Amino acid sequence: MADEFHPGDTAYAGYPTAHVHIVTRNSKKKLTLSKAKHLLWGDWTQVTDDDFIADGTGHALDPPLTSDEHDALRDLIAGMVPVRVRGVSGYMHPEDLERERLLEVVFVDVGQGDGALLVTPDDKKYVIDAGEGENMYRYLRWRFRNFEKAHTDFDGLIITHPDMDHYEGFRRLIEDGAVHASHIWHNGVVEQFGTSSDGDQLTSKDHLLGKRETSAGQSYIVDLCTDDAALSAMLDNRTRWVKNSSGRPKKYPDLLETARTSLHENGERRFPDIAMLSTIHGELSGGRSYLPGFAPANATECEIEIVGPVVEPASDGTPRLRTFGENPAPKTTSMDSGKTKNGHSVLLRLRYRDVTLLFGGDLNSPAECFLMTQASGGPYVDPKNLDEAGQAAVRQTVRTRYGADVAKACHHGSADFTDLFLSAINPAATVISSGDEESHAHPRCDTLGAIGLHGRGERPLIFSTELSRSTLEFTKREDTPWFQAAKLRGELTAIDDPERRAAQEAEIARLEEDEKKTNVTVYGSINLRSDGRKIVLAYMLEKPSNSRRWDVYPLEMDADAGRLTYLERKQAEAAEKKRRKAAASGG
Repeated sequence: MADEFHPGDTAYAGYPTAHVHIVTRNSKKKLTLSKAKHLLWGDWTQVTDDDFIADGTGHALDPPLTSDEHDALRDLIAGMVPVRVRGVSGYMHPEDLERERLLEVVFVDVGQGDGALLVTPDDKKYVIDAGEGENMYRYLRWRFRNFEKAHTDFDGLIITHPDMDHYEGFRRLIEDGAVHASHIWHNGVVEQFGTSSDGDQLTSKDHLLGKRETSAGQSYIVDLCTDDAALSAMLDNRTRWVKNSSGRPKKYPDLLETARTSLHENGERRFPDIAMLSTIHGELSGGRSYLPGFAPANATECEIEIVGPVVEPASDGTPRLRTFGENPAPKTTSMDSGKTKNGHSVLLRLRYRDVTLLFGGDLNSPAECFLMTQASGGPYVDPKNLDEAGQAAVRQTVRTRYGADVAKACHHGSADFTDLFLSAINPAATVISSGDEESHAHPRCDTLGAIGLHGRGERPLIFSTELSRSTLEFTKREDTPWFQAAKLRGELTAIDDPERRAAQEAEIARLEEDEKKTNVTVYGSINLRSDGRKIVLAYMLEKPSNSRRWDVYPLEMDADAGRLTYLERKQAEAAEKKRRKAAASGG
């Protein structure tokens, strides 16, 4: 066994992928090593002291080893490391194992909507949006072992803005008593009813996002829930979010109220802090705002800057967010509620060593023009009114603020974007989160073309959670768990015995759970791994083999351009093999 790895050590699969091997017999009954599991860079493995001479499940070889074959086996596995990983016991080459934990982002297939799990190299866990249904909840239960005690703490849940396809998926997570998070963060805008000076409820859409004031020809939302105390004050006044005539609450504040009042058995809040993130709400450093714990001065190489929403304080310091109209404009006294709450999405720009990621929320063209204006510090940026030189100058300035190697596409591939902002981001890879059977036709054809046109390198990468899974979210074929569950459900009426009926209902529930997990949590997700110098993006093949389970796309540094660009998988594997050989020889 290699000296650098010892029983009990935790190691991680090497770049860009690695294999677990098992001992088998070939067609001539000779001992050989076969690939039993294809691992993605950064996959967790446990080094063991076991001697696996089997098929990876602990069963002895058939026929059993002869005395001569024991020596042959020792030669076969010489220098390899015995491991246990993902239900398989076998051997890995030491050069296929690493010590360093990676940055990980999983863009979960939540259907129509957004949802991502961010795990930092020091094991901080954040959920950035959760879609509308239960897909994120199911994925997290699968990932964290059904929320056993040791796996239930999240460092933050981030709701980028109050659209149902971003926040409603948090409900099951928040309602699960096994889960808690140190923080729930949002963009400060909470949908509500207005109230008159007499305290009467107002149902006009003009009050949907809170009180507004107009200053110098621009309307602003001034009634922001900036911290836990401000949110509590708003929620304590149920007239602001529960309709008097029906008693029905608005869904978003109802979700926040559920989180605010969720308690542990000891009476402490499971989500003790619910607050706003913005360019002035976070950990402030050097005139900029960061996700708490990820400012430049912190003892980590990972920085996460909050680049939106951009707050424009009033002269008395009151935090304000401007309203957006249907179309880009320097100022407006009107409000398109959808454009406004989407345009003020929480935007996060993550930098880990040499790698940069942008989480783009649901930005739109009015918001992008505003952000470009803020970044350039000059007159209002309207791309239609700029010549080529003017656009180039804006693009360069905006790129320093919002540029990224990988970007989560704004608004699921909507056509409501500006080419100038997209070209300023100039990502080598873009991830689009969209769903089946929705009326928006996301991602739009022209948007896909523009992402490719404005992306980096000769072959900019475009990933889509919807396209990486060829089946529907819930398939209905006869060989699926869904069909098996439906068949058992049809038999229930003929079962009188309570115990048999309960057992059958339990089996139906298991099959239905397995159906959803298989289609969505496994096959639709886009996985990103990075050591801060290079990146791998991958999704699982729907018809995998032991030798190839992942479709892998590496990003490596282009020495001429000085930026990460796509390197075809075989080229990346060859380059990595060359690097390993040079390292082994001391070169």
